[in-house]
Amino acid sequence: MAKGPFRSLAERVAFYWFAFFNFFLFLFLFLKNGAYTKGESRQDEAQYAIEKDRFWNLSKPPLPGFKHYFHTLRSHLKLHYISNRDGPARGNLVVFFHGFPDSSMMWRHLFQEKELPLQDASIVAVDLPGMGGSDSFPKYDTEVLEALTEFVIAMRDKYIPLDETETTNTIIVGHDWGCVLGFRLASEAPALADRFILTNAPHVELAFANRDRVLQSSSKIFKQFRQSPVQNWACLSKSIKTLNPLIQQTLRMGYIFMFNLPAIFVGHMGTAAKCAFIRGANNLGYSRKSGEYRAQECKASSFGPGPEECTTSINSSSKPEDMYGSTVLDRAKSHGTAFYQMTGLYRDGAGTLPWTKSLETIADLYALETSASESPSPSRRRSSISNGALFTDPRKGCLKAPTYVLWGEKDTACGKPICLDGLGDYLAKDSEIILLPRAGHWTPVQQESRAVLAKMINLCAGKNAKPVPKMADKIKEVYEGAVLLAQK
Repeated sequence: MAKGPFRSLAERVAFYWFAFFNFFLFLFLFLKNGAYTKGESRQDEAQYAIEKDRFWNLSKPPLPGFKHYFHTLRSHLKLHYISNRDGPARGNLVVFFHGFPDSSMMWRHLFQEKELPLQDASIVAVDLPGMGGSDSFPKYDTEVLEALTEFVIAMRDKYIPLDETETTNTIIVGHDWGCVLGFRLASEAPALADRFILTNAPHVELAFANRDRVLQSSSKIFKQFRQSPVQNWACLSKSIKTLNPLIQQTLRMGYIFMFNLPAIFVGHMGTAAKCAFIRGANNLGYSRKSGEYRAQECKASSFGPGPEECTTSINSSSKPEDMYGSTVLDRAKSHGTAFYQMTGLYRDGAGTLPWTKSLETIADLYALETSASESPSPSRRRSSISNGALFTDPRKGCLKAPTYVLWGEKDTACGKPICLDGLGDYLAKDSEIILLPRAGHWTPVQQESRAVLAKMINLCAGKNAKPVPKMADKIKEVYEGAVLLAQK
């Protein structure tokens, strides 16, 4: 049923009212917490310059054992990534997708975990479009999915030896927006990877289904009240109570509405009170007891290269393909511009718009699917047969690749009733959902939960890795109290 013009206008007014409400709420909180008056000392500025150079100077290793690389897409835009290898090598391939507000450098703590198979696997951490050292995109819609699909296929071609394509596994690990995009790829491009490991972000189709379920339940109860207000007075409060999970989730994610405001407002939010929004978001990933939070280090990870780093190149080359693109320099000159670009995923529909794949993407995925179906490996053939429907979708948003979902229960952004409940119904075969009661949203950063993630990756991609009948049992060995929520 089509919406009337009055209803559409009312919804639009409500949307932007709530967006501006959150905008001024954050500014008030910055003022109340003294963020406007704290400022940054010369020592802070000097430390920020050091951290930018450490992470983003292309002539230097960004992390121990890693180097900078670029991949040029068919669109001629470049994605920046770091890797522990520079070509084909024995071992599985693990590709990391980060979230907001960050870059490939957010994995720096995880990459120091002893369980992570740095010596036995090819590790690739890419900057999402418009973040870190990757080029800005004109729009952050399903072109982001096209780019990531092309990138993963290119990494498979680069790092997996030709004579080992049948025995080498590809694992995709995603957090936050990397998780949102990972869910879409596991649903709509399952041939990309043999397994997905995704943590703390909503499966959009599930979230919409839970939203609609709550609204329908509340509406039915309210109709009873409306038919007989006196006799069914209790139905009014029950109807409102039924809405509580949706109301709470909307309040938790109020910043998303704010990111849909005009560029001048979004950019100002990124720079207000010495980048207080970024500093606050980064700080949430660390406990006070850990002592690991370094404000300038996190800021450099979030905002990417500065103007000085944009003059550097890989291997002292002066070739444009070995240097950051012009759009990266534009972001480097202005934190407001950088913040507006990194919030583009929230505005342009990368997580929600229908994905009509290009002919090149369809051909690439079909080749992967055909290769899997003809593989001598029984497990890979079974996975292909059960999960690889490129052109059919038995249930909207249903995952078709084996997926481990690792969820920090104390997530302040993604509540369980809307973002997690019912996810088991979307899982493919050989998948699990594991709950970490003491962890929050930043599972790859927090000490206890990142050890779990490292172990999980090692079991999937380490030397002599083999299928694990029940991953939750292995996780309980390093994380007391882990809960298996669903398994298929």
